[in-house]
Amino acid sequence: LFQLRVSAALALLLCSLAAGQVSQCAPADSPRLRFVAQLSVNGCALFVHDTGASDGPHLAVEPLMCVTDSLRGIVPRFDFITQQLYFSVPVLMRDAGMLAEAQRQLRHLSPRSVSFATVTKISVSANNRSSVRVLSFLWTPDEPVATLRLGFKRIVFKNNSIYTQLKRSDDFGSSPQEALEKVKISAFIISNGSCHEVQSRVLLQNDSMFDLDLHRQRFLPLPTCRQLKFIRTVKLENCSARVHQTLDIEGHFLIEPLLCHNVSSLSSESVRYDYSRDMHYLKLDLVLQDEATRDAVRTQLADLSPRSVDFMRLWTAERSVSSSLSARFEVGPLMASADWRSAQVRLLCRTLTECRDLRTALLAEPADLWRHVQWRVKSLVAEQCLSKSSQIDSSWRMKASEDAVSCSSLKSCAKLHSATDQRTSVFQMLPDGRWFVKIQQRLTGRVSFQRNWTEYETGFGDGTDFWIGVSAIHSLSQGGATLRVEMKLWSGSELHAEYAGFQVGDASTGYRMTYREMLSHRSSVSFDALAHHKGMRFSTMDKENGSGLCSSTPGKGGWWFKNCYNANPNGLFPSRGRRNYGYMIWHSGSTIVSLREVRLMLQI
Repeated sequence: LFQLRVSAALALLLCSLAAGQVSQCAPADSPRLRFVAQLSVNGCALFVHDTGASDGPHLAVEPLMCVTDSLRGIVPRFDFITQQLYFSVPVLMRDAGMLAEAQRQLRHLSPRSVSFATVTKISVSANNRSSVRVLSFLWTPDEPVATLRLGFKRIVFKNNSIYTQLKRSDDFGSSPQEALEKVKISAFIISNGSCHEVQSRVLLQNDSMFDLDLHRQRFLPLPTCRQLKFIRTVKLENCSARVHQTLDIEGHFLIEPLLCHNVSSLSSESVRYDYSRDMHYLKLDLVLQDEATRDAVRTQLADLSPRSVDFMRLWTAERSVSSSLSARFEVGPLMASADWRSAQVRLLCRTLTECRDLRTALLAEPADLWRHVQWRVKSLVAEQCLSKSSQIDSSWRMKASEDAVSCSSLKSCAKLHSATDQRTSVFQMLPDGRWFVKIQQRLTGRVSFQRNWTEYETGFGDGTDFWIGVSAIHSLSQGGATLRVEMKLWSGSELHAEYAGFQVGDASTGYRMTYREMLSHRSSVSFDALAHHKGMRFSTMDKENGSGLCSSTPGKGGWWFKNCYNANPNGLFPSRGRRNYGYMIWHSGSTIVSLREVRLMLQI
């Protein structure tokens, strides 16, 4: 304890000495620092300035402010005096190895020196709306690592204050990025006798996403690029690239930032929590630049004999959101990565369930989101001038991963939806132009439909024979949807029936099924075989929710049974025509019809 007190007193003394230097350093009347580069070294962002010295260039690097240790499962501590739980977060401020790498990356500027800037004062704060609270920031300028102490705002529920703090500490330990990103740092650095304020936020190593607005504050006003000429738009697979030619350098071409949605990354993402907004959100990954695109553009520019092809750096992306999207979800700010290769945007939801349903929908068809969002982009060229796109662009999607071809679960089935080369396997367009998503399909009999409750709830199957899951059907049918049943008989005849207002409730209702009416004018059958099942809860062979042992005896397939059925599309797959209730059948009114193929679809 004595050593802790001595260390704290020494830290306060050094901080006060550093603060005393501020009085010797007047605020700059005019900017003398010129921001020259942002580097990414070992997953941390480095911001570099030219000090303006006459014998320069002498380059000064801002404090790193990078958290390099993994904080997953970090253990909270308890301050007995303040009765406050807190976390001690180590923040890397300077590192000799990173400085050496920065010198290597800055060789093209021929600097006389590259060093960390002299810091006179640091202040740390958190967003007022955030549940995270900055308790202290201990650092002496000669030390490589500072200690950031974070707590949580007190929320008193009678005598449950400590319990609430523990709950918040669990949240921090499971998702430190969402908590730390609300912590901002202001540092005053000395250059030529003047103080200059630079602002950043605490960045996690290898996950360094920062607000573009904070980045732009480092620049002096930049002119519009005059030596650029738009050449063409290069069409790529599920994305496009706008290409410019530099008029002052022969054979040099520049590509605007892509802003393409990498939909495959969403398949492994879970719903997250925004501490400052008290809302759940989905994190959407956007690709700004990649080597594959650069190579593809170079190939398609072969007729222009390109000597070099590079990417511009994203400067601003003014967003326009349709009223349909903004009425249901909030679109957060665009965050760029430290290496400028990717970006992130958040979709905030009112509830956790809303976010989960949205994630399912985006995996099925991301274009349904991005047609509601448009960007007007400005790009930075060689840290010197800005290029403004003459076109308003919508984000699009990158091709999903090649291994996303299974439909054995709702997650993999949703991956299958997003792969354009598999689109016809999951989506179907009718001759009248209407699009449907398939929720059940049986064509070969390779997949057994004798499954338990969990499997029928989450989904199973492959790309040909599958059941998408009653949980997903609930999400897709909220508010009522048009159900279409397509059947092929052993005689080769094809039948279909459509139902308006089809809807499946959530788990609390047992996934109860209902609909408004059968659409006779859109059906080739006259008898409503679903009427017998209307209003029933879903049943499986291990969980009977209907009347009678309808699922656990003949067929053992899941369905909305009622003592027992006029329709059984999930029954046993027949090897030939079998008019047996345990097999795939549909009632025609006078007799049961054996089905050779069947699919259920919802209009989208």
